This record gives sequence, C-alpha cells and structure tokens, in this order.
Amino acid sequence: MKNTISDLEALLGPQERFDEVCAATRRRFGRGLIDLSYANPADGPDDEVRRALRLAIDEEKELGFQYTPFGGRTMTRRLIASKLSQEYGLPFTFGDVIMTPGAMAALNVAFRTLFGPADEVIVVTPCWLDYPLYLRNLGVSIRFVGSRDDKHFDLSAIGRAVNNRTRGIVFSHPGCPTGVVYSREEIQELAALLTSAEKLFGAPVYLISDEVHRHLIWSLQEFHSPLSSYDRSLTVYSFGKALFLQGQRIGYVAVSPRMPEREALRRQLERCTRVTGFCTPTTLMQRAVCRLLDYRPPLAVIADRQEAVRGKLKAFGYEVCDAGATFFVYVKAPIADDVKFAERLAAHGVLVLPSALFHEQGYFRVSVTARSESLLAALPVFERALAVREREVLNA
Repeated sequence: MKNTISDLEALLGPQERFDEVCAATRRRFGRGLIDLSYANPADGPDDEVRRALRLAIDEEKELGFQYTPFGGRTMTRRLIASKLSQEYGLPFTFGDVIMTPGAMAALNVAFRTLFGPADEVIVVTPCWLDYPLYLRNLGVSIRFVGSRDDKHFDLSAIGRAVNNRTRGIVFSHPGCPTGVVYSREEIQELAALLTSAEKLFGAPVYLISDEVHRHLIWSLQEFHSPLSSYDRSLTVYSFGKALFLQGQRIGYVAVSPRMPEREALRRQLERCTRVTGFCTPTTLMQRAVCRLLDYRPPLAVIADRQEAVRGKLKAFGYEVCDAGATFFVYVKAPIADDVKFAERLAAHGVLVLPSALFHEQGYFRVSVTARSESLLAALPVFERALAVREREVLNA
C-alpha cells in the first residue's frame, strides 16, 4: 500500500527539525544572521539573465503565455537537445528531453516512470536529501551505499549491493553535498559493473545522474556524464543553479539516445508529467531559457570564494573534503554528532547544514553563496567552535 505522509516521518523529520533551528536562529539574530546553509546566491542573477527574463515577458508573440504540450514546448526541447548533443557527443532529439518545473519534478517523473514497489534502487550517500523521500513515497525499496573517505564511489560496496531486485542507481554528479567531480575512469568502472549486473540477473538497471551542478565546476575539471558510458542512463538538470534562479523551477529529465527502450521510455516520461498533475513548467521560463543555453556562471568568483573558505577552514584545523564543483564546502565535524555541532554554530548566528540531512553522519555543509562580508564574518565563528571542542577534549 502506498505510503502516507505520516509513514515518511523518519525522512521528513531531520529537515523539519533543522527548519525549527533556522527559525529560532532568525528570531534571535535577525539581520545579523549569517545563512550558509542553502545555495541562495545573495547577489542574485546577473544582467544577462535578467535581460532574458524581460525579453520573454515583453516579446509580443501569439499564444506566448498559453499551455504547452505535455513534455514541454517543442522549440525549447529542440534547442536543449541540440546543446546536449554538443556537450555529450550523442545524437539527442527533442523527444529525449522532457521539460519539468525544476529538478525535483524531474526526479519524481523519472522515479515514477522507472520503478515500482517490487524494485530496489541504490542511493549513493551522502546524497541530496530527498532522493530517498521520493522513492519511499512511491513504495520503492532503497539500499543506501556509502562513499569512500574521499567521497568518490566505493565501487566494491556498490557491487556487493547489487542484487536481483536492483533496478536503478541514483547519485548527483558533481556530488551534492560534497562537490566531488567523478572521473571518467570511475564512471566507466561503474558502467561496467552495472552492465555485468544486467547480464547476471537478466534485468535492466537504470542509472539516474542528477547533474544540476555540471556547469558549476569551478576547478575546471573534466566533466564526464554517465550518459556517455552507460546506455540505460538518464540525466536530470535544473537551470536554477547556474542561472542563480533556483526559485523559478525550470529543468528537465533527458533520456540517453542509446537507451534500449528509448521510444517507450520517452513516451512514458511525457505521460507521467500529465499523470502527476504538477510536473509541467511555465511557458515563460521555457521561453526564457532558450536565450540562456550558452550562459555560464562566474566560475572565477565562485573559485575565489571556495579557495578562501577552504583555506581558512583547513588552517583552523578542519578536515575539508577535496572537491572541485558546486557552491558547497563539505567539512568533517569535530564531534560525531553533526546536528549538535550545527546547533552550536547556530547559537552564534551561523547556519550550516548537518550531514544527517544527506544521510551521512559526522559532517556539515557550507554554502559560499552568501555575500563576501558575511563569509568573512562567519569564519571566526568556525575557529572559536573548534577551539571550544579542543578544550572539551583536554578537560575530558
């Protein structure tokens, strides 16, 4: 029987408890609060992005604000498919791209289309907080598989987790919350592992690569999508991250042109946007992103902030995950209870996300999207929090 909201309490609870901490901290510190928990760029979108939005609004086009087909506006899908073909070297067509109101909707459409109660999906942790929530809400079983200490794939652990019920694996690439960029070699090793599993168990295994941060690789490392190495792959994308427009909710799920069930799967994904009743994006944003497919965020600015924050935290004595993408810095907490440590920081007016929300213990995530002066003001709080921990150890 399908889960009710109350059945999902274990997955809903950590986020809701953190929201309570946020609310209490805001009441206490008001404008003095330094929020490093979420990737909400304080400076907002730049002039090029704003101009594209204005043009989409002002353009005098017949039916420019009316309904679009299920799956999305055809011209938008064609342009995105052409861009994906350039980036991935694969022959995408418009039917491979299904438009959604952001990555959350894209994930729900993909999960609902691919998996059912008889299936099991591997979720690589630490992971974006709501992969398990969406899967459990659909009655799909989950098998968590942790990463190595460096937060790259533990391929041996994934291999041990695969069984005759495994129908999928989901992860973010680049990693969220870690910022890790998986190498071409480890993606190819994962593809080989899944191909062997398909042959062994005689059943398909789908790979869902959440690539919402693929244009935020500030280290300029190579990005190799699993779609280039594994045929039964889908990619999920949101324009919000790179455009600094998270709240506008525009993205897509795209099917690999090499997908064995390509035609049937594309059709089912389209139909699912109708079945859900809430997975169709606005016409305005579908038109606006057409002007922004070549836009890239200010990576040099992000890199400067990343390097500054990482350098300072390391100098204080924190263990920082080596990574090269996203807005995030993933840090080992000085105590085992990451939630308690996040609460300690909150008591001094700094909000970070504890790794319990990402289904891993003992870390916290810092976002570098706050204003530069806020980042600078927050750093002494991290230093003092570590000093307090050191005194506790000495006095124990």
